[in-house]
Amino acid sequence: MKNCTDMQQVREEIDRVDRLIVPLLLERLGYIKQAGNIKSDRNTVRDEWRIEDVVTKAKQVAATQGGDQHYIETIYRHLIEYSINHEFGIWDEVNATK
Repeated sequence: MKNCTDMQQVREEIDRVDRLIVPLLLERLGYIKQAGNIKSDRNTVRDEWRIEDVVTKAKQVAATQGGDQHYIETIYRHLIEYSINHEFGIWDEVNATK
């Protein structure tokens, strides 16, 4: 992480990080779409074990980076809920004609 000395530098670095994060979030969402196409049972879209597994792994990464695990957990829980809702939509769309 760069040590910024003014707000212009802070904003430039946040923008730089966002340019890295957004493509990864979109890639992740692409895999969520694939899951919605693959799963044969709507009841498997929400998988509590998997939710906790993903959150635990994200927090472990934060811990190894010396980061705020609560921050990461909060973000990931929101991300996962959005992803589950998106996957339900995909699943319903794919299976509406079956």
